This record gives sequence, C-alpha cells and structure tokens, in this order.
Amino acid sequence: FAFCFGSNALGSATLDPMLIRWSDQEDVANWTPAATNQAGSLRLSRGSEIITTLQARQEVLIWTDTALYGMQYLGAPEVWGAQLLGDNITIAGPNAAAYSGNIAYWMGTDKFYMYDGTVKTLPCSVRSYVFNDFNFTQYAQVVAGTNERFDEIWWFYCSAGVTQNDRYVVYNYLQDIWYYGTLARSAWIDSDLRENPLAATYSNNLVNQEVGMDDNQTGVPSAITATLLSSEFDLDNGDRFMFINRMLPDITFEGSTVDSPAAVMT
Repeated sequence: FAFCFGSNALGSATLDPMLIRWSDQEDVANWTPAATNQAGSLRLSRGSEIITTLQARQEVLIWTDTALYGMQYLGAPEVWGAQLLGDNITIAGPNAAAYSGNIAYWMGTDKFYMYDGTVKTLPCSVRSYVFNDFNFTQYAQVVAGTNERFDEIWWFYCSAGVTQNDRYVVYNYLQDIWYYGTLARSAWIDSDLRENPLAATYSNNLVNQEVGMDDNQTGVPSAITATLLSSEFDLDNGDRFMFINRMLPDITFEGSTVDSPAAVMT
C-alpha cells in the first residue's frame, strides 16, 4: 500500500486535509477503488487537518490538530479502518513525535504526551522552562528523535525571538528524568544500523551525535564549552545547619591538551 494523508477525493481537485487515501496493495499506481482491488479512502472526523503520522508496532498513528487516531488493516471490504485513541490533544508540528519501546512520545503546543495504549499527559519537570521561552510561530520546526543507546527522546525547538532551532529538551524514559540545553539541529535520525544518531546542522553539515570530545565545527579540534547547573541543596528550617567544605567531582579530562586541566565551581 501507498498512503496519502490529506488528499483530494477521487474525481475532485479540491484538497481535503482530513481525507486518507491508499493505493491497491499489489499496485501502488492504482488509486481507483474497485471490487477487484483494495484501493480506498476514509475521512477522519476529529480536527481540521492531519498533522503527521508514525508507524507503530501494530497500527499507524495519525495526529490531527486535536486528536490521535490508530489506523489498522481490516481486510475486505473496508480494507483499512481508523479508531479514535485520544481527543482534545495537540501536537507541535509534523516532526514533533518519536517512537521508542512501543511507546509514542510527542510535544504538544503547551505540554508533552505519550501513548502506550492510552493517551497520557507526560509529566515534565522543565515544562515551564521550555514553553515560557518558546517561539510559538515556529512550531513547524520542532524536531523529535530517539537516542536508543541512552534511552532518550530529544526535541529541538526555537526559543523566543529565534527562527531556527537553538534549544533542546530531553526525556530519559528509563530514569524518568528531564534535561535541557542549547544546540542547533534541524533534523535527526536514529537507526538500529548505526551506533549513534545522525543529525543535521544549519551549516549544511551532518554530524554523528555522542562521538568524541569535539564537534569539529571549525575544522580544528577544540574543547566544547559546557556548564552544569544543579538545583539548590536545602535542609528543613529551624534547628539544622549544613556546612560544605569540599566537593569531589567525578570528571574525566580525557583528550585534553592542557597541562593542568581544572574544573571551576562557582
């Protein structure tokens, strides 16, 4: 089968953003339904347009601007059918969903979601940080991807006033934790055939993620500037006090060319 999501009806030149059409199973050039083939169409009812789709384990997930559907093969005469999985949801853009471990994750317009058989809001400890500094006119640029090696889902997005992706937020589904940072990526793909994800930059480069100690952006190896900010440490008010006179960081300076590398804490 070949599918068109948001298509014109047979015999019409008018685009219907909620219509799905598919070709015959044995002939992807044949889109005319007949008793002798399996070409056909169906129209979704919730929403005003289809935003994106994703191949899941036993169904095709279809997001409209307000709902999530699951499309499955039924055989003749219907051939394919769509079931409403969740309503009153949003998705940021056509590339805002990722699939890992039989679970779909996606960024909405103001929160995160997951689908593991049931549509759920994904609790996010950094939600305010992400959506309080977000260019809401650039939803379509949101890029989601997996990093299976580290059990992560990544989203790249535009911060407020910026028109190219410059921020990322990551969800580690194994540890159920979130982290964020600054990095410009316009596309991302993970594959079982590759050890690391492949990403695209705005400098027309393809880069291997999680490889080496330098991004080689300038052609000359150099250390990547990085900072780590922790939350505050606190004790109950009243009769308890805490004094810290030493911290032991777990840091490696592998690959450093500096004679006396040092970590500065402020």
